[in-house]
Amino acid sequence: MPMLHYFKQSFLLTQWLILGVALLTLGGATGFNLYVERNRTESREQARLLTQAQVIQENLEQNLVAVSQVLADLRKETQTQQPKADTGLNGRLSMLSDAMPGVRTLLLLDGDGKVFASNRPELLGGNFAYRDYFKAARQNPDPDRLFISAPFKTTLGIYGINVMRIISGTRGEFSGVIIATLDSEHFKTLLASVLYASDMWTAIAHGDGIQFLMVPEREDQPGKNLAQPGSFFTRHRDSGKETSFLTGIVYSTGEERMMALRSIQPAKLRQDKPLVVAVGRDLNIVFAAWRRDVQSQGGLFGLIAVSSSLGLFAYQRRQREFARREAEVAETLAASERFMKSLTDNIPGMVGYWTRELRCGFANKAYLEWFDKTPEQMRGIHIQDMMGDELFRKNEPFISAALRGERQRFERVLTKPDGSVGYTWAHYIPDFDGSEVRGFFVLVSDITDIKRTEFALAESEWKLKTIIEAEPECVKILAADGTLLQMNRAGLEMIEAESDSQVIGHKLTEIVAPQYREAFDNLNERVNRGESGTLEFEIVGLKGGQHWLDTHAVPMRDVSGRITGLLGVTRDITGRKQIERKLEQLAQTDFLTGLANRRHFMSLAEQELSRTTRYGGPLSVLMMDLDHFKNVNDTYGHKTGDMVLQRMATLCRKALRDIDAIGRMGGEEFAVVLAQTDRERALEVAERLRKAIFDAEVPLEQGVPLHFTVSIGLATLTNADTNFDTLLSQADQALYDAKQTGRNRVCAYAHRNSVSMNGHTP
Repeated sequence: MPMLHYFKQSFLLTQWLILGVALLTLGGATGFNLYVERNRTESREQARLLTQAQVIQENLEQNLVAVSQVLADLRKETQTQQPKADTGLNGRLSMLSDAMPGVRTLLLLDGDGKVFASNRPELLGGNFAYRDYFKAARQNPDPDRLFISAPFKTTLGIYGINVMRIISGTRGEFSGVIIATLDSEHFKTLLASVLYASDMWTAIAHGDGIQFLMVPEREDQPGKNLAQPGSFFTRHRDSGKETSFLTGIVYSTGEERMMALRSIQPAKLRQDKPLVVAVGRDLNIVFAAWRRDVQSQGGLFGLIAVSSSLGLFAYQRRQREFARREAEVAETLAASERFMKSLTDNIPGMVGYWTRELRCGFANKAYLEWFDKTPEQMRGIHIQDMMGDELFRKNEPFISAALRGERQRFERVLTKPDGSVGYTWAHYIPDFDGSEVRGFFVLVSDITDIKRTEFALAESEWKLKTIIEAEPECVKILAADGTLLQMNRAGLEMIEAESDSQVIGHKLTEIVAPQYREAFDNLNERVNRGESGTLEFEIVGLKGGQHWLDTHAVPMRDVSGRITGLLGVTRDITGRKQIERKLEQLAQTDFLTGLANRRHFMSLAEQELSRTTRYGGPLSVLMMDLDHFKNVNDTYGHKTGDMVLQRMATLCRKALRDIDAIGRMGGEEFAVVLAQTDRERALEVAERLRKAIFDAEVPLEQGVPLHFTVSIGLATLTNADTNFDTLLSQADQALYDAKQTGRNRVCAYAHRNSVSMNGHTP
């Protein structure tokens, strides 16, 4: 007995150990899954922020390259001349500033800091020798250096950044500077265009750490010094890398954020200082969904741990009670007569004998206990008196058959005297004396526990089926050959089936989109080898609907561990795919006009040029710029200016073909790629478009409608080796000629000379 007690205690401890290991495994898996999900969330957001920062970086680099080229050209024109006031030069500066949406002001200062040319008449004659940016250029008169000034308050009270080049005299001495002041409003639009979440902000800072812009705008940010110990700016600058991704407390705002930073300092420009772009998101919002998952999964784990511990405690308590009762029965049996002990030790269940007169000749202890009788009460009792009338009527056919010499086996539900219900499996075995039946033996097995186990199993199966049917995602079981064996209601709805009879026994590859069938079959093969896997694929439902699905599949095994099929859980990700396509479209579209943005237009143009180069045929490019558009903004306001840009886009769509690519290059500048169009046909198209714009009008809330015109430059592909940048530059040169020769006209580029199709000037 002590040894038996020791093994029972050891078994109970083993059960607790198994439960503990299972809970630790589940907890570890849950924690690891949450850790992986957090890293996945951070990596995904990091990639998006770095991409948005790159968009700003590329745009700023393009602006700086363009401004640098303009400054170099102006220096070349003025370097051999004595600095002096020049009305024609002022006009040239005005035209250049209008053509560059990122530039607000162009200035030429002599060696004493006095303004002798500017696109802004109010600045002529002013002296800016006291400005830090002028001092820095005079102290380091490197003609090859592109100077980027720290942000400063202009005379107009707004923050600006100057891009400068040195003017050298005939002997190489410092003779002045050429300055382009960047337009903060233009870059605010750029920064706003990459915001895809309400908690985002973007910013541009000088390489010395002075904040230039932040969108959305905050009053205390422009001019703020970010070069503080431990700040994101300082960490990025000290890393020496072009790109950084940091998380923590932002010095400038005190917010906890993740941030992508990119330095802008192209080697070919030889900038004295870089610009730094920052794109950030609020960490709390980025990880909000993940924190909810932590709470829900942690709560579920706690519930599982508590319920399983309580369940095991209750089970062991019941087992101890069963063990105690078994010990009592064993002790009672040990005190019984030898015959009874021998019989009951070898034959489980109820054992009895009934005579032909249906009188009890023998009943073992189990028999007595079942019917709650004492040995004295049982001896000689009639079977009907023991069973009761109802049970006797049910058993009478079996009793009669046994007395005829026929063995009987049947199951019976019995109600005990104490009111409890038991289940038995009975054998009636005839007792022959020669050919005469003297009575029959009764062997009855108590199968109550087995029945209860069957009922519990059936209930468990029912609950599992109910849970699966209630599961909002598709749950399916496939045979090893891919045949569908079972699918819940959510899955049937997902594939547009009215009932499981439409799909059970069929292979799901029949509804998988053709381009994904091979991957779907490969997933099934991997699972049949014992692996698990996931797959995103598209289906065509039984009613023709197209859906994107994400499935996770694992092997199904029998009790011997043999793989018998596949268990898959699938969810409909059509909505997510639609959102992804919408985001891709938004990233390629100019938000104001609905046309392709510069980056997407350049991609479309390169594709069309590649097709033309490969298959042959003509190709033409139009560069268009709205005439005097700055006056429209200054006179009627930016809202009217936006209406003019939108009207321009509408006219382009109507006048051009679907195969033609149209893009807004920035500000009031547009570009068109005319596929399979030669020079003569392109001139006709451009002139027709110019006339349509000339005849168009923009209604105003007050006053007469607004009319506007456009200048168009045209270039046609003449050399298969020409790249698109060259073709666009040629069209831009033709546009410049159209502007110079009076605006509202079409000019075509031809070997450094432009051919003009004169449009009348209104």
